[in-house]
Amino acid sequence: MKKFLMALFVSSMGIGLAQAKSSVPQFTDYPVKSVYTGKTAQLDMTDPDARMFRTRPREALKEKPDFAGEYVITMWGCGASCRVYSFINKRTGKLLAGGFGGEGSQEDVIASKANSRLLVTQEENMNEDWEVESVTTRFYVFENNKFKLLKTVKGPAPKEE
Repeated sequence: MKKFLMALFVSSMGIGLAQAKSSVPQFTDYPVKSVYTGKTAQLDMTDPDARMFRTRPREALKEKPDFAGEYVITMWGCGASCRVYSFINKRTGKLLAGGFGGEGSQEDVIASKANSRLLVTQEENMNEDWEVESVTTRFYVFENNKFKLLKTVKGPAPKEE
């Protein structure tokens, strides 16, 4: 009987873990047709952000695509506890309109894959003492040159060790 109960417990744990994994979007659910391997375009300087922050985007264009088949993600600081994330197209050299982070948002890009249109971000929610109270994870799909929010998961603050 003990063996049966132990087997039942272990199998229910496996089902719970499988359900938890499938309860959030997966990179494999949003594949791209191909990952760009052609010649890298020059940074498109007609964009005001490209002109103002040209060093980081130019450096990023030297890297392989890391999002949605043909984009590289780059980040630069914009003040104390402020980060901006931009997406540069390797094929065209254009910055994607909009990004994440900035003074009005503390949403950090935490996961992407070159062969997927799924992007995962995370935002730490602070209390009045600037302590992390909770964390919000968001899952976006990139469609028609825009990010569409798929799911939001709120969780507790990570425990300090």
